[in-house]
Amino acid sequence: MNKTRNPWNKTERDYPKDKTIHQLFEEQVERTPENIAVVFEENKLTYAELNAKANQLANTIRNEYYIQWNKKVKSDTLIGIYIERSLEMIIGILGILKSGAAYVPFDSADPEERLKFKISDCGCKMILTSSSSIYDLLFLTETDCLPLSIDGYWDKISEASKINPAHINKSSDLAYIIYTSGSTGKPKGDD
Repeated sequence: MNKTRNPWNKTERDYPKDKTIHQLFEEQVERTPENIAVVFEENKLTYAELNAKANQLANTIRNEYYIQWNKKVKSDTLIGIYIERSLEMIIGILGILKSGAAYVPFDSADPEERLKFKISDCGCKMILTSSSSIYDLLFLTETDCLPLSIDGYWDKISEASKINPAHINKSSDLAYIIYTSGSTGKPKGDD
């Protein structure tokens, strides 16, 4: 019996392994700035629009991080993201990567104690969120972790530069950490 692979499922592609995700994205922006990059419900952004917003967020992250902790964002900096599926979530993930940090997604279905554990365990000092979700994170006032509402803080974010921030990380640096429950039921981070 000769089984051939379905040609529709052939998705393997070569890519430059020496470039980060956001560097590859920036190359796509240069090639097709006016093409639609992302659609959510009735809202959409072109590559140029998404890039500009992510750059503004990345520059804001770097600035706020330095103001709060007198430290620069580095390749091992972890920044949480606590946003429901939306354009802001995509802007947030790309903005974190462009800032030079790695992202840690947090699930709104998690109870407060699990969120507290994950935040403490990974040691993130900043969590991107939305104005509708920030109230779930009121316990952060008891921690050294700054919540930043993307839509609630957009007036300030939109003042930041739209230019691609200088790249501070390499393709071999961490991009994200995902928490799984593991066999014990206790969350553990996987990269």
